Amino acid sequence: MNWISKITSYLNKFIELGVLLLGVSVIAEILFGPNVAFFGSQVTTNLINLLNSLGEQGIAALIIVFAVIIVFRKYLR
Repeated sequence: MNWISKITSYLNKFIELGVLLLGVSVIAEILFGPNVAFFGSQVTTNLINLLNSLGEQGIAALIIVFAVIIVFRKYLR
């Protein structure tokens, strides 16, 4: 049981790191333009395209968005 809690802890930290990197990359792109060297190019464009493709699916998109929000809120506390 101890190894499961360690793996869960590592996965939680990995998800938290990913969310933080996503936030920093969006802020860096807004401040410095779409060609930020470290984060690649056009992070916000990719996010907008993802949200647009989810929007075309109707109610399924809403369920997915709410699920993602719940997961983010759970892991960022």
